[in-house]
Amino acid sequence: MEKDCKWHFKAEGGRDVGPNDPVDEKFKGQPYYSIVREAIQNSLDAVDDDAIPVKVEFSFFSISRIEFPNLFEIEDSIKQCLQYYSNNDNANRLFSNMLYYLNGDQKGMKQLFLTCLRISDYNTIGMYYNENDTKSPFYAFLRAGGVSAKSQSSGGSFGFGKGAYYTLSPIKTIIVSTRNKENRVLFEGSTILTTHKNEYDEKLTAYGYYDNNGGNPTQDEGLIPEIFKRETPGTDITIVGLWDEKFREKLMIKSVLNNFWLAIYDNKLVVKIGSVEINKNNLEQTIDDFFPEPFEIGPATEIECWNPKPYFKAVKYVNANEQFKLFKESLETIGEVKLYIYLDKELPNRTSYIRKPRMVVYKQTRKKISGYAAVFLCESDKGNKILRLMENPAHSEWKKENYPKDEGQINKSARKAEKEISDFINSKLEELSMNQLGNKLVFYGLEEYLAIPEDLLEKDEVYDYIGDNTNINSGEISKELTKDETAIQTTEINNVDPVTIKPTILPKPEVKNTEFVEQEGSEEKIITGGSNESDNGVIPGDGDSETGTAKVQDESTIKRKVLVQVRLKVAAQKENGFLFHHLIITTDKDITNSELELFVGADNDAEEKLSILESDKGSIILNTLINVKLNNGRNLIKIRFEDNIKHTLMLKAYEIQ
Repeated sequence: MEKDCKWHFKAEGGRDVGPNDPVDEKFKGQPYYSIVREAIQNSLDAVDDDAIPVKVEFSFFSISRIEFPNLFEIEDSIKQCLQYYSNNDNANRLFSNMLYYLNGDQKGMKQLFLTCLRISDYNTIGMYYNENDTKSPFYAFLRAGGVSAKSQSSGGSFGFGKGAYYTLSPIKTIIVSTRNKENRVLFEGSTILTTHKNEYDEKLTAYGYYDNNGGNPTQDEGLIPEIFKRETPGTDITIVGLWDEKFREKLMIKSVLNNFWLAIYDNKLVVKIGSVEINKNNLEQTIDDFFPEPFEIGPATEIECWNPKPYFKAVKYVNANEQFKLFKESLETIGEVKLYIYLDKELPNRTSYIRKPRMVVYKQTRKKISGYAAVFLCESDKGNKILRLMENPAHSEWKKENYPKDEGQINKSARKAEKEISDFINSKLEELSMNQLGNKLVFYGLEEYLAIPEDLLEKDEVYDYIGDNTNINSGEISKELTKDETAIQTTEINNVDPVTIKPTILPKPEVKNTEFVEQEGSEEKIITGGSNESDNGVIPGDGDSETGTAKVQDESTIKRKVLVQVRLKVAAQKENGFLFHHLIITTDKDITNSELELFVGADNDAEEKLSILESDKGSIILNTLINVKLNNGRNLIKIRFEDNIKHTLMLKAYEIQ
């Protein structure tokens, strides 16, 4: 059954290798998520026929200690590693866990079976090997570290992705069996331990190989154990040993959907995990099954929070109605690019970045408009080459700093590419969200109020959310919007049937029935303040302490509370560990006594009242500032909320007359 395969560790001829592996650390937190991402990317890089999809299968099986006794002798090497680094805490933890996995915690007992994960790909070219060729794929994958044999257009470039395979194995062991297009086969197992000494006190390398060819790959098909024999072109990679994980198949399926939905949708990929196959025909249903939530929540950097549904919709329903947009452009440095945008007020203001292999690289939030999910796609060869080199080893970002330096300087092409992408996306989002009115930018629709990034704090742009606007044709003040100034109003689409989305003019904020307010020009009055007023403007006793209203005392207590137009910008900054919101409020007149009611909410417009803890202007009643003087022009107010978190802010301003 085992065909005389055994472990081979060569003599250590250089520096010792210890138990701290930075490549292993990169994948340790999310091993099942990472293995899917790395394995499928590798298979897509080795496609044989572009006209049909690559197929990748993930299957589970067990190996018996009785049938593969030599394979299980890895335990001897693990004990030797533990002894060599007996005074090292990390080594003790690492190798003790390995021995526990192999033997359990019952004295004199050993595990009879090891659960394994086999990753098999089809419609791929397989691997070839030449020990004198450092670019041969089998050498780069199994017998070298930090070496990649991938082409310029492929998904990876660092050669560190193979670490995901070893990280998933409790004993850091894998077995590779491949058949290439010339019908040549290769077979070998590999482990990554530490430098150690054998029973003869000979120092051995950390890297061991399992084969029946003296420590070299087995190339005779008849000498490959049946369970590992590959019958068709392609590659099988078996991860030997798996920690128990109740929901591992679900985690892996969600990783496929999050990372490779576009490759599947474009019929470039089919994936099977256990009994679940994901292909172009059932992709949407599978997404619905595993992601019942309609929208994505959580930070863009936390991949566990990702949800492919809105991005899939952005592509599938492109141009179905006004919610779904497509922009195309040829950028000077990276060539043809596309930007798909899906508009809905519940969406996270986030763009998913993808290049030619059609794997999601990363996501980024931009608050140019409120309520969208976008897909940026670069499929050009020249752009793909540049973006590949702008990725970090984890393939989770594009940054000019990652590109190989030119004499210690940032590469010009990488710098230009980064700027081109940013400018392209920003410009298209701005086309959907605002109109250029002279020197003033006006936001309409989607959301009444916007959270302004910190870098706008010192800028002079004004963002109107209500009231008079400058007519771009006449330049005069008007309450009417021109054709180009109308807003976009969005709703969710649940099917392909078009939804009519008509431009609308943004109304003034509604006044709740429980508020005693007067629109300008009205004769209704409210009662507030008076001779019995306390320092914070609340009358003690019979009054309502939250609203600041009280019973009528006499005519001198009657004042008018008028809802007025102001313009708001917000920037959040941290100072001495506290987060302050700087409110830049612009008015067209002096307001001697104003009342400012602040609401905080997420990008979905959900309002909640959160108490203000500190303000450098006026007095505080819960979420309201009272007795605030506003001067004609710009006014700066610095506040701090009790939760010390950055918020989107919404404002209602009243003049107390």
